[in-house]
Amino acid sequence: MKLKWDRTTISASEVNRYTYCPYQWYFERYYGRSKLFQMSKTKKAEPQIAPTAKTKSKTKKTTAAKTRESHFARGRAYHAKEYQNFRRKQKIFLFCVTITVIILIVCIFILLIK
Repeated sequence: MKLKWDRTTISASEVNRYTYCPYQWYFERYYGRSKLFQMSKTKKAEPQIAPTAKTKSKTKKTTAAKTRESHFARGRAYHAKEYQNFRRKQKIFLFCVTITVIILIVCIFILLIK
């Protein structure tokens, strides 16, 4: 498959983006940054519509568009989950550092009193 924004070289920032979120990197290469921004703006503006019953008269084009949209939604969900995990790890680390500092302060205070 040939991507829309396919280039022969990959920059260091692209490698960093790929290691951070492979879905984000892929969709950025497939659609382009401006198209993704436009898609996210229209997605935010659209009201949530209840899913309708499936019809038999689907064309390949609409099926492919829905598949791309479902991949995009899956990528956004993956990215959101990874961000939540990152924030959780950050909070745990901060909590451990804070507890360690408090214990050190209490130990120093006890040693100064004696």
